[in-house]
Amino acid sequence: VYLLTWKIAPAVATGNTVVAKPSEMTSVTAWMMCKLLEEAGFPPGVVNMVFGTGPRAGDALVGHPDVPLVSFTGSTATAQRITERSAPFCKKLSLELGGKNPAIVFSDADLDQAVTTTVRSSFSNQGEICLCTSRIYVERSIYPEFLKKFVAATREWKTGSPSDPDNNNGALVSREHLEKVRSFVTLARSEGATVLCGEGEDPLVLPERNTSGYFMRPTVITGVAESSRVMQDEIFGPVVCVNPFDGEDEAVAKGNGVRYGLAATVWTRDVGRVHRVARRLEAGLVWTNCWLVRDLNLPFGGMKNSGVGREGGRDSYHFFTEMEGGRETCFCWCVCVVLLFFPHGDLKLKVPKLTFPTSNLRG
Repeated sequence: VYLLTWKIAPAVATGNTVVAKPSEMTSVTAWMMCKLLEEAGFPPGVVNMVFGTGPRAGDALVGHPDVPLVSFTGSTATAQRITERSAPFCKKLSLELGGKNPAIVFSDADLDQAVTTTVRSSFSNQGEICLCTSRIYVERSIYPEFLKKFVAATREWKTGSPSDPDNNNGALVSREHLEKVRSFVTLARSEGATVLCGEGEDPLVLPERNTSGYFMRPTVITGVAESSRVMQDEIFGPVVCVNPFDGEDEAVAKGNGVRYGLAATVWTRDVGRVHRVARRLEAGLVWTNCWLVRDLNLPFGGMKNSGVGREGGRDSYHFFTEMEGGRETCFCWCVCVVLLFFPHGDLKLKVPKLTFPTSNLRG
């Protein structure tokens, strides 16, 4: 719902009609939002929800000539397909994609605050947030102490039924995604890394009715090579890797050492270092001594394989409008905005060709 409102609100506010395509894994909340829009008095046809799989419904929408603009949140692989399908029509694109976000902890950081916040940034929502921390680099002089405190705090992070307010995490989105996340832990072990807690190390105790659910304990891994897929690929689950570094240059090099560039966190009391490191990090968003503190007026988006374009505040206004005759109009004429939300791990499906009807596209 957060992603839908983040995109639908500015699109409608600037005079557009919207065709939204949620992930097939999150259709219920999108349907509930439709009911709320109806109760709020939205005229029919202003916001239109299309349900179905990405390769079938989504592909038909992004490849349709009457859809001039696409705003997408999801995987880099899906975004590549959207770009290919949109290219013949020169469509306007905003792509918010995957991340492999680093947290860099310097020796002068407030260690307790860094540990508490980084546990939250690593494992909130089962790690299924594109902004979650998945790589932690700690200055070597405090590495043992940080690791001891971080593992202890991670073990306190409770996994179980989301209806229990004492639990921090619920289940992952699907069985296939759970198996994918677990496969990265298996790969790390096979490459000689050490799993300090979580998957395969700590028991997962669940109520009987939840034992067949897609639950996984928060998992901390050390000793992973920078070239490993565990360190390079987006896992999108409750798994984080922790490695030491020596000096500012090495921290920046490791932070930038992946093809993604969505977000990063820097932990230090040195204001000069904050500015130096943030300027050198290849990330669309850099937090200092905090995580997920956001002003929605600020531009949001990634660098490298984490996306194209920016949304939020003035940037959303410019994205959902067009220049006309030397001035910026308050709306895009006859526009339909396609919003596609897929899990960051794509499922390859073979589906028949779909012809999308055009009669209801214009708002």
